[in-house]
Amino acid sequence: MAIGGRFPQVLSAAAEGADWAWGELYRELAPGVLRFLAAHGAADPEDCLGEVFLQLVRQLPKFTGDEAAFRTWAFTIARSRLIDSWRREQRRPGRSSEDVTAAADKLRPEGATDSPSEQQAAVAEILAGLSPDQRAVLLLRYVHQFSIEETAQIVAKSEGAVRVLQHRALRSLRRTLGTQHPGQPAPWAPQSAAV
Repeated sequence: MAIGGRFPQVLSAAAEGADWAWGELYRELAPGVLRFLAAHGAADPEDCLGEVFLQLVRQLPKFTGDEAAFRTWAFTIARSRLIDSWRREQRRPGRSSEDVTAAADKLRPEGATDSPSEQQAAVAEILAGLSPDQRAVLLLRYVHQFSIEETAQIVAKSEGAVRVLQHRALRSLRRTLGTQHPGQPAPWAPQSAAV
């Protein structure tokens, strides 16, 4: 968040119900929270975002802390709403991914190149191979730039558990993408002949 030194005044005004203050908080938080919700498969990310801000409004009188703590708190609420969204979706019958893929293929023109949405879908498919906790940790750490401590608060795990999740997620992605640590050959690379 980039409100900076004005944060205490903005927060105080928001607590008093000032529309301009909530507008500023929304402009700063909403894009990142919405990306977080969408990347984690919320059935209706915009609806979840609305629920997050509704809870922020209701619970603001209980909040104490600085701008970083507020941002962490907002993402913690977002994760709770995301889990609620997953639970609601599990109770509804859905379409299989094969049905969705087949329908999308029928609409795709011949010879079309990958669009940004297709690229996002490819990234989502790769991330889908991770556990929900691993995916959450990677997105919070690398996309939203949260510290280990803040990420641990958001996902309700210890800092050590977050480090382990991050390590395992990165290892899994390297395996999936076929890349290794610098200096190590890729699994498909030919072995050098002994001299």
